[in-house]
Amino acid sequence: MNAIKYSIKNLERLTGIKAHTIRMWEKRYGIIKPERTETNIRFYNDADLQKLLNISILNKNGHKISHISAMASEEIVLAVSGLSASNEIVDADINSMIVAALDLQEEQFEVVLNSCLIKLGFERTFCDVIFPLLEKLGIMWQIGRISACQERFITNLIRQKLLVAIDGITGAGVDLKGTFLMLMPIGHDKDIGLLFANYLARKNGYKVVYLGSSVPIEHLRSLDVPERFSQLFISLSLPVSLPEISSYLKQLREVFPKQAIHIANPFGVDYSCTDDNATLYLDYLSFIKLISS
Repeated sequence: MNAIKYSIKNLERLTGIKAHTIRMWEKRYGIIKPERTETNIRFYNDADLQKLLNISILNKNGHKISHISAMASEEIVLAVSGLSASNEIVDADINSMIVAALDLQEEQFEVVLNSCLIKLGFERTFCDVIFPLLEKLGIMWQIGRISACQERFITNLIRQKLLVAIDGITGAGVDLKGTFLMLMPIGHDKDIGLLFANYLARKNGYKVVYLGSSVPIEHLRSLDVPERFSQLFISLSLPVSLPEISSYLKQLREVFPKQAIHIANPFGVDYSCTDDNATLYLDYLSFIKLISS
């Protein structure tokens, strides 16, 4: 891959540090020295991104920027490693997983993931580490920082972990609380969130009929006994406009007139207003609370 040039907005999205803060740190502390285009526009390289990721981790954990700026690059890396080893942060774990994705290192990824599972447990690992990781990888793919192969590599490792966890749930076929029908609309195919919902529902005593990604409405209309499903879980992996989701829910209601519908939407648009019996989730913590009660 060719050397990547990051804009200051790219750095803001990937590190969580506001662009004006990055500029202030540059001017006051000289923590990074951006290059400039012929038209005098700042751009940054991989080393700048890596350094800012580590600085962000230290700063969020009580290290003053004036102190960090006096540290050598090697000292910053060691300090971040020390935080990770002491189980104080998850940002360092996300950063390590990104490195594993870039290097296609399955063993390195497994070591970090297993450490998170021990420290945080399965559900918090996904909410606090995996989903933020996938969001960052998606941004990096959009700006050409990683290839589609690197993104698929990590996604498939995460899918494997979820499938093993789902397979290991005792009594997964017993319908204790009702039956979920889980699917993604046509054109939506990134199913990590849907698999996680599958795991959560089974763990909490629900039976799950899992249809997976990109399911046409016509397939749902062919179901023999749609009323046997007590609830639907719909996961979105692409932004959908309010008119589009309204039309989709209307079609769903033709097949499932009374069922509660849960919509996992990480894109910030409130779709729940289009259906009185639909519940929107911008993250999975609320869904966990609902099905755990």
